[in-house]
Amino acid sequence: MLGPVDSGRVTLVFWASVAGQLVPCGCSPDQRGGLPRAVSLVNKLRLEAPDLLFIDAGDLLFETPQRPPGQLLTQRRLKARTLARGDDLLGAVARAVGQRDLALGAQFAAETAGQVPLLDAGVAPVLGARATALVKGVGIFAAGFEQDPAATMAARAKDLRGRGARLVVVLVHPRGENSFTAAQALLPAAKAAGVDLMVLGRRDDPAVEPNRKLPGLPPLLAVEGHGQSLLRVDVRLGQGPVVLAPSPEDKTEEIDSIEARIERFKTQLQLYPERREQLAAKIRELEDRKKAIAAAPAPEVPAGASTALATFLPLTQQVGEDPEAQKLVAEYDAKVTELNLAEAKTQPATCPAAAPGEPRFMGVNGCLKCHRDSAVFWQQTRHASAYQTLVKVNKQFSLDCIRCHVTGWQQPGGVCRIDMTDRGAPGLNGHGVGRRDVQCESCHGAGSEHVKEPPEHIVAQVTEAMCMRCHEAANSPHFDYAKYRPYIVGPGHGEPLAKGEKPHPRRQGTPLHE
Repeated sequence: MLGPVDSGRVTLVFWASVAGQLVPCGCSPDQRGGLPRAVSLVNKLRLEAPDLLFIDAGDLLFETPQRPPGQLLTQRRLKARTLARGDDLLGAVARAVGQRDLALGAQFAAETAGQVPLLDAGVAPVLGARATALVKGVGIFAAGFEQDPAATMAARAKDLRGRGARLVVVLVHPRGENSFTAAQALLPAAKAAGVDLMVLGRRDDPAVEPNRKLPGLPPLLAVEGHGQSLLRVDVRLGQGPVVLAPSPEDKTEEIDSIEARIERFKTQLQLYPERREQLAAKIRELEDRKKAIAAAPAPEVPAGASTALATFLPLTQQVGEDPEAQKLVAEYDAKVTELNLAEAKTQPATCPAAAPGEPRFMGVNGCLKCHRDSAVFWQQTRHASAYQTLVKVNKQFSLDCIRCHVTGWQQPGGVCRIDMTDRGAPGLNGHGVGRRDVQCESCHGAGSEHVKEPPEHIVAQVTEAMCMRCHEAANSPHFDYAKYRPYIVGPGHGEPLAKGEKPHPRRQGTPLHE
């Protein structure tokens, strides 16, 4: 049977380091990613390129290589199985087994294979995992974690060529702290082995590391993790080794990146006027570089050369959602609710008691006596409705979400059972019932010792780092401390009230519309 490369052309689509992210959490309206969007886009691409091959570059199943902690284990295990079923919906022809796929051991990884061949990346032996896969003339293998990755690449590429592969792709899972740099170090070995294309399977921080292209022989490509984008590679075989073809998006992406850096430096100018000369010089340098890039002609590829055109496809709302994948996610959500509620009933009704001298959480009602203006102010913020945002999307029983939508999760005086978040205090006008919502102590710390000895034992000034415990990149990709702060600080909370003035935030609503 002839494969797509027999015509000299083939379209490959990859995702990598999905890292346990089934769908975005939903905390920000324009978050990218999600299995239903991925399936929808791949199905559309197949209408254009029926012989398209979808390849999972690995690190699919879990957020980290470590075993999930006890209370999260059941949910994370179910999510991993659901993601593996998602690879079936995507029609994956191969999936590399990375470190994040082995958090529950090799046997569990093998059990999740479904209809998708697993590829050994050298991390650990997995029953049924293959050294290589040959699909319609495209040879695929994983490597990088072995003691001698060069020898592995040479042997596997030679085997594939011997079996008729016209294009050889390696899904690389290198050792080391910086995976992209470690992958670059393997390029000479890949070139010597006759590899045509390297795709990075392991991203160090899947939530924030950007898409990257490195022209060379072979080209090295890295798609952002958490399923935020897919990588499309259109290969045209001609003469000589495969070279990376210039893409119209390359110049745009580089210019956008420079403009983002210029904006950051302009913000720093306002914050640090004493560094004006240094920062202004940086801005001028970047402006000149942007003009040079915009004016430079696109590099030319020799006629008849073998080329790979790499395009990153963001999974935004515009790509749509596949109904079958949506159904799979809905089944997962329903099962998570059932399992987590059943498991909660086996746990103690209250959190462990505080140690002597250790503060415990009290809830917003404990703050009212001395801080009524601040409490009135708080009711006007989105923090005061944080729990309801979970209820709206039926995620109030998800252990992935709950910690940032209640106060004192798993802490003395807080809440330790997902079915008892409303216990402990009446709240204020429907907000802060029990330990629901992001109450005062979520930011300022547990207050029992502060009540005994004010004004001590409390965090008065909340830093950016403290906010980022919840406003992390995966959940709050546009978080900007300076921009968000006026929505939670103002007269009555952090600023004095003028005579006759009522407590109110400096800005109302959400910073996401700015």
